[in-house]
Amino acid sequence: MGKYEETDEKLNKYLRLATFPVAVKLLRNPEEFNDIKFLKKPDKEVALCQIFSYARYYAWTMGCIKDDNICPLADIALGFEERNKLFEEGAFFIGRYNSTKEAAKKTAASMPNIPPGKFNAIVAGALNRIDFEPDLIMIWGNSAQIMRIIQGYLWNKGGKITMSTFCDGVCAETISNAIITGELQVAFPCLGDRRFGMALDTDLIASIPFKIVNEIIEGMEKTHKAGTRYPIPFQLSTPEFFIKLKRQLKKVNK
Repeated sequence: MGKYEETDEKLNKYLRLATFPVAVKLLRNPEEFNDIKFLKKPDKEVALCQIFSYARYYAWTMGCIKDDNICPLADIALGFEERNKLFEEGAFFIGRYNSTKEAAKKTAASMPNIPPGKFNAIVAGALNRIDFEPDLIMIWGNSAQIMRIIQGYLWNKGGKITMSTFCDGVCAETISNAIITGELQVAFPCLGDRRFGMALDTDLIASIPFKIVNEIIEGMEKTHKAGTRYPIPFQLSTPEFFIKLKRQLKKVNK
């Protein structure tokens, strides 16, 4: 039995997820991998988002260092390397997502990142199997499932959440921004997560700082009892088409 299997069961009770919730932890020293059970490491370079896919589809616990990751945006977002001049000048985005250098520079400046050198490795695993304490729980789900997470988050807080995204480098939104702010983050899967990480067209991602996951579960439990649930219950009504059809059949039979 995993250390957080009960938490996993509660999330699935209220969300009915298609893939495993993913526990994520950033590490200062890759030697910390030695303390993690069942750890796998890529035997070739991968995009960072792919280790999350192994965790959420197959329940593997995956470790990744800078040399394993081939995505330059992820390296900058996680602080594995500094924001270089090419990045800050918008070279990653011009002609791809932005029409001008100035627009691309704005996009680059908007991307959150963890200060360089703070962390040097990352581990991701299915929540119900891990033995390490995560920093974050990442959940891929449809809009109704993510809605339920937001409602759970706001049960005690009230108000609303604000979603901020440039629809690329989703690890910057879901990992960096969640670590920096300590707040729930909701984001669209980026091109890499869709192309290489098997994210579906219908997916959104919720990133939950681990310190608030029980608060969100409690909020989902309370709102579930109040009648807001997933799957969303459809309201039954009498199909008028069949009423008309039965009337017509009665006339024919007469």
